Amino acid sequence: MLAAFLAEWPKIRRRSILLALVAMVGLTALAVGVTLARIHRRSLEQQILINTDVGLTGVLQPSATLVSVIVLITIAAVLGADWTQGTWRNLLVQEPRRVRLLSGRVLALLVYMIVSAVLTVGVGTLVAMLVAPHEGVNTATWWDSTGTGDYLAFLGNLVLAVVGWTVFGALVAVLVRNPAGAVGASIAWLFVIEGLANQVWSTVGQYLPGRILSVVLTGGQASALSNAASAEVSYTTALLIAAVYAFGMAAVAGASFWFRDITA
Repeated sequence: MLAAFLAEWPKIRRRSILLALVAMVGLTALAVGVTLARIHRRSLEQQILINTDVGLTGVLQPSATLVSVIVLITIAAVLGADWTQGTWRNLLVQEPRRVRLLSGRVLALLVYMIVSAVLTVGVGTLVAMLVAPHEGVNTATWWDSTGTGDYLAFLGNLVLAVVGWTVFGALVAVLVRNPAGAVGASIAWLFVIEGLANQVWSTVGQYLPGRILSVVLTGGQASALSNAASAEVSYTTALLIAAVYAFGMAAVAGASFWFRDITA
């Protein structure tokens, strides 16, 4: 598995994967800047909250959700493309132990995505610190003891969410075996199937993978700049369910990769 992990890093320098990082950083910087620039158009309550210790995480949370979606799409596309390009067959000549090969590659992509997500949040934080004073926002409370704790907790939750989305993307790629199909299936599941399930049968919909990972990402609390209510599923429950999902998805992906023929 270590050999597969190390061998994946030269491939990570491919333009398509680096573009995911560029998209994360660019869209996050833009979203944070626009959010702060339009803060005076929000409700009085939100204008007050942004000057408290939850203000920074409130500004960053919407961007973190976008980062999670980019992680899912990138993993699904990268691993899915390896079937159409014949990469898997060539790699199996060097490493016939399929599960180790898959695990090493996914682990390398996971580390890259975690680093990318943390770097993206760092850039978003820098943009927020630069723009906020010009909009009359007091950033001192963002970095008091409570604010710093909230920020670190936010980063920890982001890392956990990235782990979940990476495993989810790997599962879709292994099952679909096509980059376009894997990306399409991921988007359809996240926005169509889960969206409909949450609207039609919210009791079940709130326990689907995407909703659970959203609860993990937000810590079970509504953003300071969001009008949405807090999640009905508690943070602790979401963590447990997310762990079950992750192990289950990893097992299914490993079994599928082990038993199904690889002809390309």
